[in-house]
Amino acid sequence: MKLFAPKYYKSFSCIADRCSHSCCVGWEIDIDRDTLEKYSSLAGEYSDAVRASIDLDGTPHFRLCEGERCPHLDGRGLCNIIKEYGEGYLSEICREHPRFYSETPEGVEVGIGMACEEAARIILSSDGYAEFDVIDGDFGEEPVRGRNEADFDVLSERGKIYRILSDRARPYAERLALLSEKYGVSPASVSDGDWRELLGSLEYLNQEHKELFSCYSGECRARVFEPELERALAYFVFRHVTASRTQEELSAKLGLAMFLESLISSVAYLQGIESREELTELCRAVSEELEYSEDNTEAILWEFLF
Repeated sequence: MKLFAPKYYKSFSCIADRCSHSCCVGWEIDIDRDTLEKYSSLAGEYSDAVRASIDLDGTPHFRLCEGERCPHLDGRGLCNIIKEYGEGYLSEICREHPRFYSETPEGVEVGIGMACEEAARIILSSDGYAEFDVIDGDFGEEPVRGRNEADFDVLSERGKIYRILSDRARPYAERLALLSEKYGVSPASVSDGDWRELLGSLEYLNQEHKELFSCYSGECRARVFEPELERALAYFVFRHVTASRTQEELSAKLGLAMFLESLISSVAYLQGIESREELTELCRAVSEELEYSEDNTEAILWEFLF
């Protein structure tokens, strides 16, 4: 099976100690079975520190230190395991983040998640989001054909979405309206008051984001950032719509993608955001709080399913 990625994928590499929102802080870091076996046979001065940091209660994971930091994160924000043993000794979750995978009838697609600040920067600054490269010649077995309902061709439908979205001969607002008309879905189908109530009911990693997002108004849009908003919407489509198995599911997930774009645009306008750096941080926060939380994503998606 071939492995495909958007053209911007190859531009990504972890910025490590230059990252303002390290994925080694605030997240429980699970250790997969193969890596756990590697750790059990480690040699060298640092091996005892690695084994002593592992909690085997439930899913094996590292015990976080003060400030919810990974115990192997040094004072400069670099990983001691990489320094001592190389990247081959990282657990799977550390090696893969912020990558995600989607299986399609044509092969497996890989992308980078916008909850990572460097991934967000690349996504928001890169055109050609509808162009994919083959990055690996072999990735497991061929997918099973025809398992979607009525052989639903999600990639063809996604291509239609991208063609509308990328048609810059039309004003951006017109492109959004065309998507809503074609797929029968729009964030405006739910009142702003109901959206604010929903956003206020969700769980947040950072409570400041709850207050920030709960001011949502669908009528407020940051028009100065329309190219970046287009790319953000294309990313949400790539990540969520690609997993659709029916036309109804596709429409609902497109609604989710369009709402996340609308939320970013609304908050950017209401907060008076003027720089791409500020917008990138807002996109990262929306991704981290909403699309990286299965419960929060499902709560939003529910509004488009019924």
